[in-house]
Amino acid sequence: MTEKQKNTFLNQEGDQWFKRNKPFFSKNSHSIAECILPFINDENKILEVGSSDGTKLNYISQKLSNFSLDLYGVDPSKEAIKSGNSEFPELKLSIGTSDHLEFTNNFFDLIIIGSCFYLIDRELIYKTISEIDRLLKEGGYLVITDFDTPYPVKLKYGHSNGMFSYKNDYSNFFLGGCHYDLIQKIPHGNSKNNFDSHINDRTSTSILYKELISDIYIS
Repeated sequence: MTEKQKNTFLNQEGDQWFKRNKPFFSKNSHSIAECILPFINDENKILEVGSSDGTKLNYISQKLSNFSLDLYGVDPSKEAIKSGNSEFPELKLSIGTSDHLEFTNNFFDLIIIGSCFYLIDRELIYKTISEIDRLLKEGGYLVITDFDTPYPVKLKYGHSNGMFSYKNDYSNFFLGGCHYDLIQKIPHGNSKNNFDSHINDRTSTSILYKELISDIYIS
C-alpha cells in the first residue's frame, strides 16, 4: 500500500503548505467558523482534522468564551503545530494524519475536516472515513470544508512532483448509508453569490448530522 502523499506531508509539504497559506488563515477560518457556531453546545469536545496552527479552533474558543469547550487539532505540519501550541496554548494540538487518530470511540461531539480530504492517498481515504465515524458520537455534527465538484476530478498537485489533488463532493462518502444527514451546505467562491462557475474550483462547507442508530432502522 502506498502512502506517498501522507509521508510527503509529514516530512515536508505540510510545513510548506502552512507557510504558503498562513497569511490567509484569519479571513478563511473565521468565515467557516461562523457557520459552525450554531451547532456547538457547552462542554462539547471538538476535533479539527487538518487544523494547521489552530486558528479556526481559537476563533471558536473566543466567540464562545462563555462555554467550557475541549478543542483538539491534528495536522501533519510540525511547524503549524509548534506555532499553534505557542500562540494558542489552551488548544490541544498534535502532529498526526487522518487515517490514524489516537482518540477513543465516540469521543467527539463535533468534528471539523479542514480542507484535507482532497490530498489524502486514495488507499487511505476509506480508512480516514472510518476513523472519523468511529470518533464522532451519534447525535454529533460533522463539518467538511473541501472542494465540491459534481464528479471526481484528479489533477496534478502543483506544489510537489508526483502528487495529486482528488476533488470530489466528500459529503457523499458519509451520506450513502443513511447514517448521516446533510443539513446545510455553504458554497465558497469569489463571486458575489459565493458560487464558482469553474467546476474544478468549487468549494463548500457541508454540515452533516450523525443520526442515532436507534432512529434510522425501522423494525
